[in-house]
Amino acid sequence: MRSFSIKTMIPAALICSMLIAVSACSKKTAETSEASTIPTTSTTIATVTTPTTEVTTLPVYSGPLATTETINVTWNENELTSPVTLYSSVSAGNFLRVRKGPGKNYEIAGTLIRGQAVTVVASTSDGWYKTQDGYYVSGSYLKATAP
Repeated sequence: MRSFSIKTMIPAALICSMLIAVSACSKKTAETSEASTIPTTSTTIATVTTPTTEVTTLPVYSGPLATTETINVTWNENELTSPVTLYSSVSAGNFLRVRKGPGKNYEIAGTLIRGQAVTVVASTSDGWYKTQDGYYVSGSYLKATAP
């Protein structure tokens, strides 16, 4: 009789264990589905930043520039016998400013890049050249040959 009761107890214990395990699993599933509906908060572990590059764009002089003003000439110009093509000889990466009058105090009308050709028609006594479009560039940065 003893062997019969042990044989009966082992399967009964196994069945009880399985029922407890199944019950625990179904309870865990219910807890998980309830937890998924609750809003959660997160914590930032790391912030990744990427470097940005600022881009500066300068206008480049390449022909007639629009103007709505009349410029009164208050300096002496020597008209050249014929138009001459000269070249901007600024350092690499720099720009030669084209101005509305023969001097640094005049408004910038545009720029020339290194080696860019410009046709001049007159010169002033202080070293500025008048372009065929009526603007001025410093003779200090103009050469007869391209750099």
